[in-house]
Order: sequence, then structure tokens, then C-alpha cells
Amino acid sequence: MDARLYDDVLNFTECIKDTPEYREYQEKKRIIKEHPELMEKAEDLMKRNMEVNAGFEEGRGTLDDLKRFADENEEIFMEPVINEYLIAESAFCRMMREILVMTMERIDL
Repeated sequence: MDARLYDDVLNFTECIKDTPEYREYQEKKRIIKEHPELMEKAEDLMKRNMEVNAGFEEGRGTLDDLKRFADENEEIFMEPVINEYLIAESAFCRMMREILVMTMERIDL
């Protein structure tokens, strides 16, 4: 990798780490890791959520499947530590997705 690009990537990652989304995500991750059982529930929930959404996007799932998933996991979503972690992670992932989209749009000019 070109030395200038390498330096720019290092600077860019520091900019990401300085965002409120990243800092909030790191704080919520630190908190949930103090409760391994909640972290395990959150990770399992995220995995099953991705599976349900993938099925929906591929035409295999239905809105009823999404509703059933939400209903079955309502208690987990209501756990404050898990809920706050998932919200923070989602905000950070959304920011990273926006960065990647913007990057690809600029490259494909």
C-alpha cells in the first residue's frame, strides 16, 4: 500500500474513533461485556435477526415472520443493557454503511 494512503487510512480510523457513534458503541459494548449472559443473548438475537431479515429480503420470509420474531424476543429487547447496546451498535453500523456508500460513490465517479 502506498505510504500516503496508509497514513490517510490511519488518520481516517482515528476520525471514526472520535465520532459520538463510535464512542457510544464502545461504552455500551463495555457495559454489556460486564454481563456475559446478556452479551450472549444479544449476539444470539443479532444472529437470528440477520437470518430472519435475510429470508425476508430473499423472498422466503414474510412480514408475519418479522412480527413473530419481534414478539418472541420482546423480553430480550426490553432488557435495558441489551437494548442500549443494540441501538448503539445499529447507529455505528449505519454510520459505517454511509461512509462506505459515500466512498464507493466517490470512487465510481
